[in-house]
Amino acid sequence: MSLLDDYAEYQSSSVHRNSDVAQGPSSSFSGNGTSGVGGLASDTDGFITTTLEAEDAPIFSLDTVQFQVPNKIISLSVSNDILVLVIEGAKVLRIKLQEAHNIVEADIPLSPSSLRACNAFLDPTGRHLLLSTPQGENFYYYEGWDSAKPLSKFKSMEITAVAWNSAAWSTANLPSSSTTRTILFGTHDGKIYETELRPGTGDNKAKRSDLPVKCVAELPVRERVTGIAMEPFPARRKQHLVLIATGTRIYQVIGAAADLETRSNDRLAVFESMLREGLTAPNFQEIPGMPGPGALAVYHCETRLNGKSAAVATDFAWLTSMGVFFGKLTFGTQEAGDSVVENASLLPYPSASDVDGAVVEQPSSLALTEFHILLQYSDRVCALNMLSSKLAFEQSLSGHTGEQLQGLLVDESKRTCWLFSPANIYELVVTDEDRDVWEIYLQRRQFDSALQRCYNDAQRDVVLRAQAEYYFSTGDYVRSAECFAQTSVSFEEAVLRFIALKDNRVLKSYIVSKLRTLRRRDRTQIALLVTWLLEIYLSMLGAVDAKIAALTTSATSNDSGVNDADLEQAPRKQPAGVLATANGRASLSPPEVTCEQEKLELQKELYSLVEEFKSYVDPSTAYQLAESHGRRDFWLHYASLRGDYERVVEYWMEKEDYIRAIEVL
Repeated sequence: MSLLDDYAEYQSSSVHRNSDVAQGPSSSFSGNGTSGVGGLASDTDGFITTTLEAEDAPIFSLDTVQFQVPNKIISLSVSNDILVLVIEGAKVLRIKLQEAHNIVEADIPLSPSSLRACNAFLDPTGRHLLLSTPQGENFYYYEGWDSAKPLSKFKSMEITAVAWNSAAWSTANLPSSSTTRTILFGTHDGKIYETELRPGTGDNKAKRSDLPVKCVAELPVRERVTGIAMEPFPARRKQHLVLIATGTRIYQVIGAAADLETRSNDRLAVFESMLREGLTAPNFQEIPGMPGPGALAVYHCETRLNGKSAAVATDFAWLTSMGVFFGKLTFGTQEAGDSVVENASLLPYPSASDVDGAVVEQPSSLALTEFHILLQYSDRVCALNMLSSKLAFEQSLSGHTGEQLQGLLVDESKRTCWLFSPANIYELVVTDEDRDVWEIYLQRRQFDSALQRCYNDAQRDVVLRAQAEYYFSTGDYVRSAECFAQTSVSFEEAVLRFIALKDNRVLKSYIVSKLRTLRRRDRTQIALLVTWLLEIYLSMLGAVDAKIAALTTSATSNDSGVNDADLEQAPRKQPAGVLATANGRASLSPPEVTCEQEKLELQKELYSLVEEFKSYVDPSTAYQLAESHGRRDFWLHYASLRGDYERVVEYWMEKEDYIRAIEVL
């Protein structure tokens, strides 16, 4: 069975992975299963060890692709489950991974012995391939062609970075889409060009392609463009961010692009005005010293915009001479000259873990996953956690003497990661990379984020207990009670802690929250908790009534020394804290108003409780509680709720309020 036959079988029977990490061809491409590359030395230092359950597989594992490459690999690119290899002999191999038998070979119109280096850029749909050599020779290949076509207007320029247009991504699954829309690319001499890749009629038989190209900007400091990204604002589709990276600088250019849907030859290019203005007085971050690798990576998160799925840029990372500069991309109301970068930081490169006192080596390329920065060195690959800034994974090619890794690529549509050397292809398999993220958020006391990342009830319990203890230690007892009610902490232990506080509000919050965790069939527990809540609510209402009575008595005593003549002569003189009515008599003071509002809220909660759980409450107990607390209002409400109208009529008859008795009848 061939490599790609294996892959097809693997796809149909693949095991569960994280929903954000798409299925990758790890099993079919791997010669050693989950153990990784044969003979490779693995050295990992990751998150806090989770002892709640055994993990089936490591988060990261490096697998060798069992594919016999016909010649040395010069370059590799991957998008939309399509793998493209540029190999010596001036050949392109296009492997459509979903069709096991489909390996297409195409020629590059160069002398077979002359092609030794080449940059390959595959668009997100996997249909358009742009090739560029250090000698400034550029070629365009479209799926189905027999050979790549020289780009006659792309002369004497080495394309070093390409920014694809996300407007074309949404059409990745539409057969009728055969254009990349407007794209940007940077060159070795610090220039930014604009073009659009589109196969013309009969181009498969043509000797060359005459696609238009235009230089739309030049960097203020003429450096090699090492990375470029073009990102639309999610809520303002004409507003764009263009990130441009070099070995020493990263530029942010924000502005409104011209209409992306149409482009005529008699007007300015789509991004020309925006880029020229933005680079006149540029907004940039500079790392002084020697130029770094300069590679740029942007992570996109799938989200829903106007009912449609869209990829929105959320994170970026840039390789500098001093470390990885990374941060969040937050789009809002920014205009030209502003910044969309937040929480940016510089993370030093890790040194090789197996060499004491080793000089820190700079990586050659990088990629981003949701929570990790992947770094590719000549002899190893590492993963740094963006939340903890710790080394989460490291694996070297110690078993492959003399082999040098050449690049690290990510297929964003499938969330698969690939590395290659001149002789081998590797897949870096990512499995449930967020499995330990909850612990990092927990250490930061970001409890809501930690709860969102929990995989099971045991992890949720750890987070909720920590959250409850934190709120308790800070004096936020009500929120602490709500959290404790959702944990495995015993009812007795939690209740004793809250009773010691002598605050019925806290105890009420705990019991109400605990009540919500019980199932309807737990009748005995529900009955006990509801009865206890009735006692607490009635006690709290009595305390509020006593407070209102005390405030009323105080206000009355203050009013007693003021006669009518005084009021007529000085109608504005009122006791402190008492509101005056039009005739000079005192109304409720602000403290009394607050107490009345508290009383109404408690009554509302109490009535709602008995209405919801009336079938669980023992009527005689409820009546006794109401009478013992002197709460005739609750007594009447409960009797009416149960349909016990004889009690209600008898009560109003005793009060000689015959009209109300008749109304009840």
